[in-house]
Amino acid sequence: MYREEAVDAALLGGIAGRMCATHEPLGAYAGAHRLNYLFVDRNEVVRLTADRESPEISQSVASEYPLFDWHEREMCDTHGVALAGLPNPRAMFIGAGEVPAALTVEGKGVTVIVVGPVHAGIIEPGRFTMSSGGETVIHLDAQLSYSRRGVEGFLQGRPALAAAWHVSRICAACSVARSWAYARALEQLGGVACDERSEWARVVFAELERIYNHLFDLASSAAGAGYGYGQTRGLGLKERAHEICNAAGGHRMLFDAIVPGGVRAGTLRDPEDLRRSVAVLRGDVVSYIDELFGNRSVTARFEGTGYVSPETARAFGAVGPARRASGGDIDLRSYVSYGAYRARPPALARETGGDAAARARIKRAELFESFALVDGALAELGRHAPPAPATVEVGYGAMTTVIEGPRGTESVSVECDELGVLERVHVISASYRNWPTVLRAMEGNIVPDFPLVNKSFNLCYACADR
Repeated sequence: MYREEAVDAALLGGIAGRMCATHEPLGAYAGAHRLNYLFVDRNEVVRLTADRESPEISQSVASEYPLFDWHEREMCDTHGVALAGLPNPRAMFIGAGEVPAALTVEGKGVTVIVVGPVHAGIIEPGRFTMSSGGETVIHLDAQLSYSRRGVEGFLQGRPALAAAWHVSRICAACSVARSWAYARALEQLGGVACDERSEWARVVFAELERIYNHLFDLASSAAGAGYGYGQTRGLGLKERAHEICNAAGGHRMLFDAIVPGGVRAGTLRDPEDLRRSVAVLRGDVVSYIDELFGNRSVTARFEGTGYVSPETARAFGAVGPARRASGGDIDLRSYVSYGAYRARPPALARETGGDAAARARIKRAELFESFALVDGALAELGRHAPPAPATVEVGYGAMTTVIEGPRGTESVSVECDELGVLERVHVISASYRNWPTVLRAMEGNIVPDFPLVNKSFNLCYACADR
Protein backbone atom coordinates (compact mmCIF):
# COMPACT_ATOMS: atom_id res chain seq x y z
CA MET A 1 0.00 0.00 0.00
CA TYR A 2 1.17 3.54 -0.80
CA ARG A 3 0.17 6.78 0.91
CA GLU A 4 1.14 10.36 0.07
CA GLU A 5 0.76 13.13 2.63
CA ALA A 6 1.25 16.80 1.73
CA VAL A 7 2.49 19.14 4.48
CA ASP A 8 3.69 22.74 4.73
CA ALA A 9 7.36 23.16 3.88
CA ALA A 10 8.05 24.80 7.23
CA LEU A 11 6.67 21.72 9.01
CA LEU A 12 8.23 19.06 6.78
CA GLY A 13 11.43 18.58 8.78
CA GLY A 14 9.64 18.26 12.11
CA ILE A 15 7.03 15.83 10.80
CA ALA A 16 9.68 13.75 9.02
CA GLY A 17 11.65 13.57 12.26
CA ARG A 18 8.63 12.34 14.19
CA MET A 19 7.89 9.77 11.49
CA CYS A 20 11.28 8.18 12.18
CA ALA A 21 9.97 7.00 15.55
CA THR A 22 7.11 4.99 14.03
CA HIS A 23 8.33 4.11 10.52
CA GLU A 24 11.54 2.94 8.90
CA PRO A 25 13.04 5.95 7.08
CA LEU A 26 14.06 5.33 3.47
CA GLY A 27 15.61 8.66 2.45
CA ALA A 28 14.58 11.84 0.67
CA TYR A 29 14.72 13.47 -2.75
CA ALA A 30 13.64 16.56 -4.66
CA GLY A 31 10.84 15.81 -7.10
CA ALA A 32 9.66 17.75 -10.11
CA HIS A 33 7.63 20.10 -7.93
CA ARG A 34 7.95 18.94 -4.34
CA LEU A 35 10.36 17.77 -1.66
CA ASN A 36 9.82 14.17 -0.65
CA TYR A 37 10.73 12.17 2.47
CA LEU A 38 10.13 8.42 2.26
CA PHE A 39 9.20 5.92 4.97
CA VAL A 40 7.91 2.34 5.21
CA ASP A 41 6.19 0.22 7.83
CA ARG A 42 4.40 -3.13 7.71
CA ASN A 43 1.34 -1.60 6.09
CA GLU A 44 2.53 0.97 3.60
CA VAL A 45 5.11 3.13 1.93
CA VAL A 46 4.62 6.77 2.95
CA ARG A 47 5.77 9.80 1.00
CA LEU A 48 5.75 13.11 2.89
CA THR A 49 5.74 15.97 0.40
CA ALA A 50 6.05 19.74 0.54
CA ASP A 51 6.01 22.44 -2.12
CA ARG A 52 9.55 23.20 -3.34
CA GLU A 53 8.57 26.75 -4.27
CA SER A 54 7.30 27.63 -0.81
CA PRO A 55 8.92 30.75 0.68
CA GLU A 56 9.30 28.80 3.91
CA ILE A 57 12.60 26.92 4.17
CA SER A 58 12.33 23.33 5.32
CA GLN A 59 14.39 22.22 8.31
CA SER A 60 17.10 19.62 7.73
CA VAL A 61 16.38 16.23 9.31
CA ALA A 62 20.00 15.01 9.09
CA SER A 63 21.11 16.85 12.24
CA GLU A 64 18.98 14.45 14.31
CA TYR A 65 18.85 11.50 11.91
CA PRO A 66 22.24 11.15 10.13
CA LEU A 67 20.88 8.69 7.55
CA PHE A 68 19.36 11.67 5.70
CA ASP A 69 22.76 13.38 5.29
CA TRP A 70 23.58 12.12 1.79
CA HIS A 71 19.99 12.50 0.61
CA GLU A 72 19.67 16.11 1.74
CA ARG A 73 23.08 17.06 0.38
CA GLU A 74 22.08 15.53 -2.95
CA MET A 75 18.91 17.63 -3.01
CA CYS A 76 21.04 20.73 -2.47
CA ASP A 77 23.61 19.73 -5.11
CA THR A 78 21.29 18.66 -7.88
CA HIS A 79 18.16 20.76 -7.35
CA GLY A 80 19.34 23.82 -5.43
CA VAL A 81 17.17 23.03 -2.42
CA ALA A 82 17.76 25.26 0.62
CA LEU A 83 17.50 23.50 3.98
CA ALA A 84 17.90 25.19 7.34
CA GLY A 85 20.38 23.65 9.76
CA LEU A 86 22.05 21.27 7.31
CA PRO A 87 24.85 19.79 9.46
CA ASN A 88 27.18 18.91 6.57
CA PRO A 89 26.87 21.61 3.89
CA ARG A 90 29.82 20.55 1.74
CA ALA A 91 29.08 19.42 -1.82
CA MET A 92 27.99 15.83 -2.21
CA PHE A 93 29.25 15.35 -5.75
CA ILE A 94 32.30 16.25 -7.77
CA GLY A 95 31.51 19.21 -10.00
CA ALA A 96 33.45 21.04 -12.73
CA GLY A 97 36.48 18.87 -12.01
CA GLU A 98 36.64 19.98 -8.38
CA VAL A 99 36.63 17.33 -5.66
CA PRO A 100 35.18 18.51 -2.33
CA ALA A 101 37.67 18.48 0.51
CA ALA A 102 37.61 15.33 2.61
CA LEU A 103 36.59 15.51 6.26
CA THR A 104 39.65 14.71 8.34
CA VAL A 105 40.66 14.73 11.98
CA GLU A 106 43.22 17.30 13.11
CA GLY A 107 45.53 16.90 16.06
CA LYS A 108 48.94 15.81 17.26
CA GLY A 109 49.90 12.36 16.04
CA VAL A 110 47.09 12.11 13.48
CA THR A 111 48.07 10.70 10.09
CA VAL A 112 45.89 11.06 7.01
CA ILE A 113 45.93 8.15 4.55
CA VAL A 114 44.18 8.38 1.18
CA VAL A 115 43.08 5.32 -0.79
CA GLY A 116 41.87 5.87 -4.36
CA PRO A 117 40.18 7.15 -6.39
CA VAL A 118 42.19 4.84 -8.67
CA HIS A 119 42.38 1.39 -7.07
CA ALA A 120 44.72 -1.55 -7.59
CA GLY A 121 42.11 -3.44 -9.59
CA ILE A 122 39.31 -2.82 -12.06
CA ILE A 123 36.72 -1.59 -9.57
CA GLU A 124 35.15 1.80 -10.09
CA PRO A 125 36.71 4.94 -8.61
CA GLY A 126 36.13 6.22 -5.10
CA ARG A 127 38.36 8.13 -2.70
CA PHE A 128 38.61 7.00 0.92
CA THR A 129 40.43 9.22 3.41
CA MET A 130 41.42 7.71 6.74
CA SER A 131 42.46 9.76 9.75
CA SER A 132 44.44 7.52 12.07
CA GLY A 133 46.27 7.73 15.35
CA GLY A 134 49.03 5.23 14.87
CA GLU A 135 47.33 2.39 13.01
CA THR A 136 43.92 2.91 14.61
CA VAL A 137 41.39 4.64 12.36
CA ILE A 138 39.65 7.55 14.05
CA HIS A 139 37.54 8.58 11.09
CA LEU A 140 36.94 7.43 7.52
CA ASP A 141 35.53 9.70 4.83
CA ALA A 142 34.27 8.49 1.45
CA GLN A 143 33.84 10.48 -1.73
CA LEU A 144 32.19 8.82 -4.71
CA SER A 145 30.65 10.29 -7.91
CA TYR A 146 33.84 10.12 -10.00
CA SER A 147 31.73 8.20 -12.53
CA ARG A 148 28.42 9.92 -11.94
CA ARG A 149 26.26 9.53 -15.06
CA GLY A 150 23.16 11.65 -14.47
CA VAL A 151 20.79 8.79 -15.31
CA GLU A 152 17.78 10.38 -13.63
CA GLY A 153 18.11 13.58 -15.65
CA PHE A 154 18.57 11.53 -18.81
CA LEU A 155 15.30 9.65 -18.17
CA GLN A 156 13.26 12.75 -17.42
CA GLY A 157 10.86 13.42 -20.29
CA ARG A 158 11.01 9.87 -21.63
CA PRO A 159 8.05 7.47 -21.78
CA ALA A 160 7.97 5.54 -18.51
CA LEU A 161 7.63 2.15 -20.20
CA ALA A 162 10.59 2.76 -22.52
CA ALA A 163 12.73 3.82 -19.56
CA ALA A 164 12.53 0.33 -18.00
CA TRP A 165 15.43 -0.79 -20.23
CA HIS A 166 17.65 1.95 -18.81
CA VAL A 167 16.57 1.43 -15.19
CA SER A 168 17.59 -2.23 -15.37
CA ARG A 169 21.12 -1.16 -16.37
CA ILE A 170 21.81 1.44 -13.68
CA CYS A 171 23.80 -1.25 -11.90
CA ALA A 172 24.32 -4.85 -12.98
CA ALA A 173 24.57 -6.38 -9.51
CA CYS A 174 21.05 -5.37 -8.45
CA SER A 175 19.32 -5.19 -11.84
CA VAL A 176 16.50 -7.59 -10.93
CA ALA A 177 15.60 -5.86 -7.67
CA ARG A 178 15.56 -2.41 -9.27
CA SER A 179 13.67 -3.62 -12.34
CA TRP A 180 11.09 -5.22 -10.06
CA ALA A 181 10.66 -2.04 -8.02
CA TYR A 182 10.28 0.03 -11.20
CA ALA A 183 7.85 -2.45 -12.75
CA ARG A 184 5.71 -2.49 -9.61
CA ALA A 185 5.56 1.31 -9.62
CA LEU A 186 4.31 1.42 -13.21
CA GLU A 187 1.92 -1.49 -12.65
CA GLN A 188 0.35 0.26 -9.67
CA LEU A 189 -0.02 3.48 -11.66
CA GLY A 190 -1.59 1.49 -14.48
CA GLY A 191 -3.83 -0.66 -12.27
CA VAL A 192 -2.24 -3.92 -13.47
CA ALA A 193 -1.76 -7.04 -11.32
CA CYS A 194 0.62 -9.78 -12.46
CA ASP A 195 -0.60 -13.33 -12.81
CA GLU A 196 0.53 -16.01 -10.33
CA ARG A 197 3.08 -17.71 -12.60
CA SER A 198 4.79 -14.40 -13.38
CA GLU A 199 5.03 -13.64 -9.67
CA TRP A 200 6.74 -16.99 -9.01
CA ALA A 201 9.06 -16.34 -11.94
CA ARG A 202 10.00 -12.98 -10.43
CA VAL A 203 10.97 -14.76 -7.19
CA VAL A 204 13.23 -17.10 -9.18
CA PHE A 205 15.08 -14.18 -10.76
CA ALA A 206 15.34 -12.19 -7.53
CA GLU A 207 16.74 -15.14 -5.59
CA LEU A 208 19.19 -16.12 -8.33
CA GLU A 209 20.47 -12.54 -8.13
CA ARG A 210 20.79 -12.87 -4.36
CA ILE A 211 22.66 -16.18 -4.72
CA TYR A 212 25.38 -14.88 -7.02
CA ASN A 213 25.75 -11.67 -5.01
CA HIS A 214 26.12 -13.47 -1.68
CA LEU A 215 28.64 -15.87 -3.21
CA PHE A 216 30.58 -12.87 -4.48
CA ASP A 217 30.39 -11.19 -1.06
CA LEU A 218 31.73 -14.26 0.76
CA ALA A 219 34.50 -14.70 -1.81
CA SER A 220 35.42 -11.02 -1.45
CA SER A 221 35.43 -11.28 2.34
CA ALA A 222 37.80 -14.25 2.03
CA ALA A 223 40.05 -12.08 -0.13
CA GLY A 224 39.90 -9.29 2.45
CA ALA A 225 41.05 -11.79 5.07
CA GLY A 226 43.97 -12.84 2.87
CA TYR A 227 42.48 -16.23 1.96
CA GLY A 228 43.05 -16.45 -1.78
CA TYR A 229 41.78 -20.02 -2.16
CA GLY A 230 38.44 -19.08 -0.60
CA GLN A 231 38.15 -16.15 -2.99
CA THR A 232 38.97 -18.20 -6.09
CA ARG A 233 36.63 -21.04 -5.23
CA GLY A 234 33.81 -18.65 -4.39
CA LEU A 235 34.25 -16.76 -7.65
CA GLY A 236 34.09 -20.06 -9.54
CA LEU A 237 30.72 -20.81 -7.95
CA LYS A 238 29.55 -17.28 -8.75
CA GLU A 239 30.42 -17.88 -12.40
CA ARG A 240 28.31 -21.03 -12.41
CA ALA A 241 25.43 -19.05 -10.90
CA HIS A 242 25.75 -16.55 -13.76
CA GLU A 243 25.52 -19.39 -16.28
CA ILE A 244 22.27 -20.48 -14.63
CA CYS A 245 21.04 -16.87 -14.77
CA ASN A 246 21.78 -16.78 -18.48
CA ALA A 247 19.87 -20.02 -19.06
CA ALA A 248 16.93 -18.80 -16.96
CA GLY A 249 16.59 -15.20 -18.09
CA GLY A 250 18.67 -14.78 -21.25
CA HIS A 251 21.41 -12.67 -19.65
CA ARG A 252 24.18 -13.36 -17.15
CA MET A 253 23.18 -10.30 -15.12
CA LEU A 254 19.46 -10.92 -15.68
CA PHE A 255 18.92 -7.61 -17.49
CA ASP A 256 15.25 -7.21 -18.49
CA ALA A 257 14.24 -10.50 -16.88
CA ILE A 258 11.56 -8.52 -15.02
CA VAL A 259 9.61 -6.01 -17.09
CA PRO A 260 6.45 -3.97 -16.48
CA GLY A 261 3.53 -6.40 -16.64
CA GLY A 262 5.45 -9.55 -15.70
CA VAL A 263 8.64 -11.17 -16.97
CA ARG A 264 10.24 -11.00 -20.39
CA ALA A 265 8.72 -13.37 -22.94
CA GLY A 266 10.79 -16.51 -23.50
CA THR A 267 12.32 -16.72 -20.03
CA LEU A 268 12.25 -19.86 -17.85
CA ARG A 269 11.39 -22.09 -20.79
CA ASP A 270 12.24 -25.30 -18.91
CA PRO A 271 11.66 -24.82 -15.16
CA GLU A 272 12.32 -28.48 -14.34
CA ASP A 273 15.73 -28.55 -16.06
CA LEU A 274 16.67 -25.32 -14.31
CA ARG A 275 15.61 -26.82 -11.00
CA ARG A 276 18.07 -29.68 -11.50
CA SER A 277 20.91 -27.27 -12.34
CA VAL A 278 20.23 -25.18 -9.25
CA ALA A 279 20.24 -28.31 -7.05
CA VAL A 280 23.70 -29.31 -8.35
CA LEU A 281 25.04 -25.81 -7.67
CA ARG A 282 23.57 -25.87 -4.17
CA GLY A 283 25.45 -29.07 -3.35
CA ASP A 284 28.76 -27.50 -4.32
CA VAL A 285 27.93 -24.29 -2.44
CA VAL A 286 27.28 -26.35 0.72
CA SER A 287 30.77 -27.86 0.37
CA TYR A 288 32.31 -24.39 -0.12
CA ILE A 289 30.47 -22.89 2.83
CA ASP A 290 31.45 -25.76 5.12
CA GLU A 291 35.11 -25.33 4.17
CA LEU A 292 35.10 -21.55 4.44
CA PHE A 293 33.39 -21.36 7.82
CA GLY A 294 35.34 -24.37 9.07
CA ASN A 295 38.66 -22.55 8.53
CA ARG A 296 39.40 -21.14 11.95
CA SER A 297 42.11 -18.78 10.65
CA VAL A 298 39.56 -17.10 8.38
CA THR A 299 36.69 -16.88 10.86
CA ALA A 300 39.02 -15.54 13.55
CA ARG A 301 40.01 -12.77 11.14
CA PHE A 302 36.31 -11.93 10.64
CA GLU A 303 35.48 -11.80 14.33
CA GLY A 304 35.44 -8.34 15.88
CA THR A 305 36.40 -6.62 12.63
CA GLY A 306 34.22 -3.75 11.41
CA TYR A 307 31.84 -3.73 14.36
CA VAL A 308 28.58 -1.77 13.92
CA SER A 309 26.31 -1.38 16.94
CA PRO A 310 22.52 -1.67 16.54
CA GLU A 311 22.21 2.03 17.37
CA THR A 312 24.75 3.04 14.73
CA ALA A 313 23.18 0.78 12.12
CA ARG A 314 19.80 2.43 12.58
CA ALA A 315 21.09 5.99 12.92
CA PHE A 316 23.03 5.82 9.66
CA GLY A 317 20.36 3.92 7.74
CA ALA A 318 21.94 0.49 7.23
CA VAL A 319 19.69 -1.94 5.36
CA GLY A 320 19.67 -5.58 4.33
CA PRO A 321 22.29 -8.04 5.65
CA ALA A 322 24.31 -5.13 7.08
CA ARG A 323 21.39 -4.12 9.29
CA ARG A 324 20.29 -7.65 10.17
CA ALA A 325 23.86 -8.48 11.26
CA SER A 326 23.53 -5.74 13.90
CA GLY A 327 20.27 -6.97 15.38
CA GLY A 328 17.88 -5.58 12.77
CA ASP A 329 14.73 -7.52 11.99
CA ILE A 330 13.54 -6.01 8.69
CA ASP A 331 13.53 -8.05 5.50
CA LEU A 332 11.13 -6.39 3.07
CA ARG A 333 10.20 -9.74 1.55
CA SER A 334 8.25 -10.47 4.73
CA TYR A 335 8.08 -7.02 6.38
CA VAL A 336 5.97 -5.53 3.57
CA SER A 337 5.41 -8.74 1.69
CA TYR A 338 4.91 -8.45 -2.06
CA GLY A 339 4.43 -10.77 -5.03
CA ALA A 340 4.74 -14.50 -4.40
CA TYR A 341 6.58 -13.82 -1.13
CA ARG A 342 3.13 -13.39 0.36
CA ALA A 343 2.61 -17.12 -0.14
CA ARG A 344 6.18 -18.09 0.79
CA PRO A 345 7.87 -15.49 3.02
CA PRO A 346 11.54 -16.26 3.71
CA ALA A 347 12.84 -17.14 7.14
CA LEU A 348 14.49 -14.12 8.76
CA ALA A 349 18.27 -14.33 9.14
CA ARG A 350 19.33 -12.20 12.11
CA GLU A 351 22.58 -11.81 14.05
CA THR A 352 23.64 -9.52 16.87
CA GLY A 353 27.43 -9.60 16.56
CA GLY A 354 27.59 -6.59 14.22
CA ASP A 355 31.02 -7.54 12.83
CA ALA A 356 32.34 -9.02 9.59
CA ALA A 357 31.67 -12.50 10.97
CA ALA A 358 28.00 -11.67 11.61
CA ARG A 359 27.59 -10.22 8.12
CA ALA A 360 29.11 -13.39 6.64
CA ARG A 361 26.79 -15.62 8.69
CA ILE A 362 23.76 -13.65 7.51
CA LYS A 363 24.75 -14.22 3.89
CA ARG A 364 25.39 -17.91 4.55
CA ALA A 365 21.88 -18.33 5.96
CA GLU A 366 20.30 -16.27 3.19
CA LEU A 367 22.10 -18.28 0.52
CA PHE A 368 20.44 -21.50 1.63
CA GLU A 369 17.07 -19.78 2.01
CA SER A 370 17.43 -18.44 -1.53
CA PHE A 371 18.11 -21.92 -2.88
CA ALA A 372 14.95 -23.14 -1.13
CA LEU A 373 12.93 -20.24 -2.54
CA VAL A 374 14.17 -20.87 -6.08
CA ASP A 375 13.39 -24.56 -5.81
CA GLY A 376 9.91 -23.88 -4.43
CA ALA A 377 9.13 -21.25 -7.06
CA LEU A 378 10.26 -23.52 -9.89
CA ALA A 379 8.15 -26.32 -8.43
CA GLU A 380 5.16 -23.99 -8.57
CA LEU A 381 5.86 -23.35 -12.25
CA GLY A 382 6.23 -27.09 -12.94
CA ARG A 383 6.53 -27.67 -16.67
CA HIS A 384 4.97 -24.34 -17.58
CA ALA A 385 6.96 -21.26 -18.56
CA PRO A 386 5.47 -17.95 -17.41
CA PRO A 387 3.23 -16.09 -19.87
CA ALA A 388 4.18 -12.99 -21.85
CA PRO A 389 3.94 -9.77 -19.86
CA ALA A 390 0.60 -8.03 -19.52
CA THR A 391 0.05 -4.68 -21.21
CA VAL A 392 0.61 -1.73 -18.88
CA GLU A 393 -0.79 1.70 -19.69
CA VAL A 394 0.80 4.33 -17.48
CA GLY A 395 -1.01 7.58 -16.78
CA TYR A 396 -0.74 10.51 -14.41
CA GLY A 397 0.42 9.90 -10.87
CA ALA A 398 3.27 9.36 -8.40
CA MET A 399 4.38 6.12 -6.81
CA THR A 400 7.19 4.78 -4.62
CA THR A 401 7.86 1.05 -4.33
CA VAL A 402 10.42 -0.95 -2.37
CA ILE A 403 12.09 -4.31 -2.96
CA GLU A 404 14.53 -6.34 -0.84
CA GLY A 405 17.63 -6.60 -3.02
CA PRO A 406 20.79 -8.57 -2.20
CA ARG A 407 22.20 -5.65 -0.19
CA GLY A 408 18.88 -4.46 1.23
CA THR A 409 16.22 -1.90 0.42
CA GLU A 410 15.98 -0.80 -3.21
CA SER A 411 13.43 1.95 -3.80
CA VAL A 412 12.17 3.60 -6.96
CA SER A 413 10.00 6.72 -7.05
CA VAL A 414 8.29 7.81 -10.26
CA GLU A 415 6.22 10.84 -11.18
CA CYS A 416 4.38 10.68 -14.52
CA ASP A 417 2.24 13.08 -16.52
CA GLU A 418 -1.07 12.24 -18.21
CA LEU A 419 0.71 10.67 -21.19
CA GLY A 420 2.84 8.34 -19.06
CA VAL A 421 5.97 10.43 -19.55
CA LEU A 422 8.44 10.65 -16.67
CA GLU A 423 8.50 14.01 -14.95
CA ARG A 424 10.86 12.56 -12.36
CA VAL A 425 12.35 9.19 -11.46
CA HIS A 426 14.50 8.74 -8.38
CA VAL A 427 16.40 5.62 -7.42
CA ILE A 428 17.87 4.96 -3.98
CA SER A 429 19.96 1.82 -3.90
CA ALA A 430 20.86 -0.35 -0.94
CA SER A 431 24.52 0.50 -1.51
CA TYR A 432 23.79 4.23 -1.37
CA ARG A 433 22.01 3.62 1.93
CA ASN A 434 24.80 1.44 3.36
CA TRP A 435 27.92 3.41 2.42
CA PRO A 436 27.70 5.77 5.45
CA THR A 437 27.64 2.73 7.76
CA VAL A 438 30.84 1.37 6.19
CA LEU A 439 32.54 4.58 7.27
CA ARG A 440 31.40 4.09 10.86
CA ALA A 441 32.44 0.42 10.78
CA MET A 442 36.10 1.38 10.26
CA GLU A 443 36.32 3.53 13.38
CA GLY A 444 38.51 1.82 15.99
CA ASN A 445 39.91 -0.69 13.50
CA ILE A 446 43.46 -0.71 12.21
CA VAL A 447 44.29 0.56 8.73
CA PRO A 448 44.99 -2.94 7.28
CA ASP A 449 41.42 -3.92 8.23
CA PHE A 450 39.99 -1.67 5.53
CA PRO A 451 39.87 -4.27 2.72
CA LEU A 452 38.04 -6.76 4.95
CA VAL A 453 35.64 -4.21 6.46
CA ASN A 454 34.85 -2.85 3.01
CA LYS A 455 34.34 -6.28 1.44
CA SER A 456 32.20 -7.52 4.31
CA PHE A 457 29.63 -5.01 2.99
CA ASN A 458 30.80 -5.28 -0.66
CA LEU A 459 28.78 -2.34 -1.91
CA CYS A 460 28.29 -1.06 -5.45
CA TYR A 461 29.75 2.15 -6.81
CA ALA A 462 27.65 2.26 -9.97
CA CYS A 463 24.22 2.59 -8.37
CA ALA A 464 25.55 5.24 -5.97
CA ASP A 465 27.03 7.05 -8.99
CA ARG A 466 23.80 6.80 -10.96
